[in-house]
Amino acid sequence: MNKTILLIGLLLGLASCRSSKITKPVYSKAPKAEILIDSVQAAHFNFNWMSAKISGKYNDPDQSFSFKGSIKIRKDSIIWMTISPGLGLELGRILIDPDTIHFMNRFEKTYYKSSYADLSEKIQSPLSFKRIQALLIGNSLSEFELKKYFCKLKDQNFMLSSASPKQLKKLDRNKRKSDQEIYLASINPQNSKIISQQYKNLKLDRTLTVKYEDFETHDNKQIAKSIDLKVLTSQKIKLSLSYSKINLNKEFKFPFSVPESYEIIH
Repeated sequence: MNKTILLIGLLLGLASCRSSKITKPVYSKAPKAEILIDSVQAAHFNFNWMSAKISGKYNDPDQSFSFKGSIKIRKDSIIWMTISPGLGLELGRILIDPDTIHFMNRFEKTYYKSSYADLSEKIQSPLSFKRIQALLIGNSLSEFELKKYFCKLKDQNFMLSSASPKQLKKLDRNKRKSDQEIYLASINPQNSKIISQQYKNLKLDRTLTVKYEDFETHDNKQIAKSIDLKVLTSQKIKLSLSYSKINLNKEFKFPFSVPESYEIIH
């Protein structure tokens, strides 16, 4: 009798576990592009001040290294980073403002600064302060300045593009490649967060791809703790970045003082 009661209780428990299981919604079509854009912008990670610990890995044809460090951001104003090879010694310090990128190499005792135009030419990918900031916090790299965008459903994610599928095929087949920058994004339908985004330039055979994972909620907004960046041109550049100990809306300073003994690199 006790065994029968135990068996019935076990079956009821399993049934309740099944019934409480959360099922993801199934989507049959994508929304209109303008509705999706509004939703993506509403889900942007907004803040005034942000700091975090970082760790990551960098690869290009000439070098590969892992690093740790810290990042501080004052929205639309300053991005500050320190980089260490993991031995406790600071390798370098980066300061990015809306006009210039500054880098101080503490090992080689050198200081370098660059305009966005010069650095964009060197890495063959367009850069700006707003794009770097958006990339680091998982917001859209595009400001959606074009009048028309296209949206479709793929693998239960919403795909947003600045060119239609027909236009993409036509551009790809055309021998005279267009210099147009094509924006592509994959978006989570449930929270409108960007899972991946990409800029392609067919004429220059250049692609910038960023993927986001491990989302964490802060102040009712979600931010990806893991970022993978890949730049494909005549060479391949890869950067993986992970955040920990994210802290928001606490004011701080951005120490960046270059000693007079440092060599200035032009």
